[in-house]
Amino acid sequence: MRDTGSSNCILEPTMNTMLTKRHWFLSAIKLWLLASVVQHAQGVMSRDPIFLAEIQNQTVSEGRNVRFACRVDNLGTHKVAWIHYENSAILTVSSHVITRNERITVTRDKHQKTFYLHINDVRETDTGKYMCQINTASAMTIAGYLTVVVPPDIVDQESSGDVIAQEGNDIKLRCRARGSPKPTVTWKREDGQNINVNKSTTVLEYEGEVLRLSKVSRMDMGAYLCIASNGHPPIVSKRILVSVDFPPMLWIPHQLIGSARGKTVVLECFTEAHPTSLNYWTRGDGNMIYDSDKYHIENRIGNPEYKIHMLLTVRYLTEHDFGTYRCVAKNPRGETDGTIKIYDSGPPPTTVLPLTTEVEMFEIINKEVEDPLVVQEPSLNLPAVGPSSACRRLPWRMDLRVLVAAVYLLRDHIF
Repeated sequence: MRDTGSSNCILEPTMNTMLTKRHWFLSAIKLWLLASVVQHAQGVMSRDPIFLAEIQNQTVSEGRNVRFACRVDNLGTHKVAWIHYENSAILTVSSHVITRNERITVTRDKHQKTFYLHINDVRETDTGKYMCQINTASAMTIAGYLTVVVPPDIVDQESSGDVIAQEGNDIKLRCRARGSPKPTVTWKREDGQNINVNKSTTVLEYEGEVLRLSKVSRMDMGAYLCIASNGHPPIVSKRILVSVDFPPMLWIPHQLIGSARGKTVVLECFTEAHPTSLNYWTRGDGNMIYDSDKYHIENRIGNPEYKIHMLLTVRYLTEHDFGTYRCVAKNPRGETDGTIKIYDSGPPPTTVLPLTTEVEMFEIINKEVEDPLVVQEPSLNLPAVGPSSACRRLPWRMDLRVLVAAVYLLRDHIF
């Protein structure tokens, strides 16, 4: 019994020990498996690619070169591709160019872990989002935006040329501008005058690609400038000439002019017409007047240029020159005329001797009587005339001029 009891006492601790060791082993296995899983997970995570920096947005002028950089770590066997998002186009994969666009290239800097996308001679169509993408199970992507700045330009083929309209009609002017960012179009008049959009709207400047003018008049005629700008020089403009046609109109300031024979008079007519009118003068009988010694014709261009000042100068009036004169203006839109009458306002002018000093008259008389070329006529013994009181006897020619001079000299003493 003792032996059996001793045996039982020895076996009991042995079984406990075995159970403890087994429990410990199982626990160790669990811990190792857990550690392995954690270690494996960490290893997998550490081998996934990561982006080291964001891609910078860029703004460049058209014609320049641009470069985007994509920095990637832990790339492993994965590939990097560049994609133009707006065009849904794959540009490059790894170090290979896929697109047929010769302006695009790709380079790689292994030391910097960077893939570079190069776009040369950029154009407005290159504007958009450029994505750097890694072909992981769930694609990893970052992107940068390219803005291409294009100075404004006016498209002549889509813009208005010079315009001709009849007075009272409507006009539409168009100025198509392109650029990036989209240009703003402003209208101005070249002469600095206001733009009459309609009867109730008058502005110094008008904004918009289309300018509509309602019921135009001659006051709207002139050059209009459309100016395109987008904040990037140079600013460009286009000049559009607006012509408004209307029939001639006449205004005569003086329709009745009085003058004496021998005088010179000037006749005036003011005309307005577009296209420029043919202007001329006629007599009342319809005979056209031409530039000559008798007549001088002048047309002075006013401001604005559709105004003309017609002038007719009639020199040394005679009885034949009195009567009616007509100023005539014609253009393709119509014709008009006006009349001016010149009447005789007084008797013919009398001949008046020029004013002469007394000393000059003395010298004239003495020269006449002493002229050796004068044929000697029977003479009288008269005192010589002179400014001094001294007298001398000289032959006196009986000449009409001498008599007239003598009368002129003595008139103050007689009357």
